[in-house]
Amino acid sequence: MAKALAEVGYAATLTRSTATGPRCEWDGPADPVTQTFPVTVVEDTATTRYSRDDGGALIARSVRVLMIAADGEAPRMGDRITLPDGQHEIARVAPLQPGGTALLYEVEVAA
Repeated sequence: MAKALAEVGYAATLTRSTATGPRCEWDGPADPVTQTFPVTVVEDTATTRYSRDDGGALIARSVRVLMIAADGEAPRMGDRITLPDGQHEIARVAPLQPGGTALLYEVEVAA
């Protein structure tokens, strides 16, 4: 599956920042550690997702759906992905994993 995505997709960069925890309680939190991972991306569709506010009204948001090959680091919500048009925060990740092994990840970013 990753090979097929590589034929039609393009290279992008996944960026993840993680805090290492407090050095000691009086120092406050430690500096975040930033990691980058190469990924292969295929743009799927743009769609509208709906949620409800506290009053029950529907709230629409436009999202871009990407497919990411499962041949490296798995994307997570909150990661950032650098695409040709700039950097985007990942809002949703859904693995396609028949039989328990991820073949690809369907990822949503704000449109």
